[in-house]
Amino acid sequence: MEVFIQVMESGNFTRAAEALALPRSTVSTVIQELEDRLGVQLLRRTTRRMVPTHEGEMFLETAREIVNNVEAAEQMFHPHPTHLKGKLRVDMPSRIGRCLIIPALPAFLEANPDLKVEMSMTDRIVDLVSQGVDCLIRVGALENSDLICRKLGDVALINCASPDYLARHGTPQTPDDLRAHRLVNYASRLPGGTPEWEHVDAAGLHSVEMRAQICVDNAEAYIAAAIAGLGIIQVPAYDVRDLIETGALTEVLPEHRAPPMQLSFLYARRRNAPARIMAFQDWAGAVMAQAGMN
Repeated sequence: MEVFIQVMESGNFTRAAEALALPRSTVSTVIQELEDRLGVQLLRRTTRRMVPTHEGEMFLETAREIVNNVEAAEQMFHPHPTHLKGKLRVDMPSRIGRCLIIPALPAFLEANPDLKVEMSMTDRIVDLVSQGVDCLIRVGALENSDLICRKLGDVALINCASPDYLARHGTPQTPDDLRAHRLVNYASRLPGGTPEWEHVDAAGLHSVEMRAQICVDNAEAYIAAAIAGLGIIQVPAYDVRDLIETGALTEVLPEHRAPPMQLSFLYARRRNAPARIMAFQDWAGAVMAQAGMN
């Protein structure tokens, strides 16, 4: 099953063999034996890659669950293992990964030399099962799902714009001034909705509809658009701390910030989650706490 999972993830026998440190012939033989045992064809061989059959796609989810359960069974009497191994596939927003997780990652990997981390960084919604991801880190409101969600902290937001934008349009002094300004619109899925600027005070949450000439779907583009003078943004403070210090961006309306957003760690429901997922969750929580997200 582990060989089959690797073939599915790698796309062909050659890359799977390299990842598993096995001869290609061994990988081919193992898959053939697995198909004989199950009595179905799991893969269609083409000249370039392996294409899963319908049965292969169905079996992949079961195989992953079984492999994870075997690992969890082996570790069930060691709830806090000191030595992690295997592969951890995690997806997170690009700025979380670049600014917080990756800078702290060397110490985590040095403490777990047999653990391999595969990290994808996107702001888009990810299907854990179909894409073979073990866990997610996400910011903001979450859609209803069957995933287990653990809070890592709260992300403080600030409002900022480039000095060039403020020189051309003026600096807003109150939320009412925003109607004459432009917002860089952000949407996890394009096309985006109506651009709105949010702030909270003693009376509650308020929103102001604004104009926007650009809508983006990831944090890197969002910040780049603000630096280019395309409008005001509301962004996690850790994302732009260095840009505020260098003067590339300027904070505006500091007394009218949006409410903090929850930072969450998500993984699929299962009886015994692999120890590497739990360990990474605890470590990521410590990293976020050190960054001031309590």
